[in-house]
Amino acid sequence: MIYGLTDETFVVNYSLSIPKEYDRYSVYTLISLFDHSYWVLGAFLGGALGSLIGKEIPGMDFVMTALFIALAVDQFQKEKDHLSSTSGVIVTIACLLLFGKTYFLVATLLILVAEYAVIYWRQAKRGDQNDAD
Repeated sequence: MIYGLTDETFVVNYSLSIPKEYDRYSVYTLISLFDHSYWVLGAFLGGALGSLIGKEIPGMDFVMTALFIALAVDQFQKEKDHLSSTSGVIVTIACLLLFGKTYFLVATLLILVAEYAVIYWRQAKRGDQNDAD
């Protein structure tokens, strides 16, 4: 499933409540398949129609920013604790200030992956200790 994961697929899978009578892996696979198909079709149509139109659409950058903010706020509201959202914002701003807009994304992703790996290992270790009790 990791190869089919995109931002859109993640958001849909994250917010989805799958009834118990459905196999969740089949549902996730179908969502990834459909999402990939939409990407391919959208890229084809965007390339074909975009070359025909040949004109920049004003406001498109605002639409994409607004979509990102709406998805981020929705995820923030659904979280039990806000560690991932808060650390994501703080690390992103810090990396932008430290590395500049050219390299901040790579640095941000590396730091966040390391942070979540440490959190995962600590939780797994805590779970092992609880199982031993």
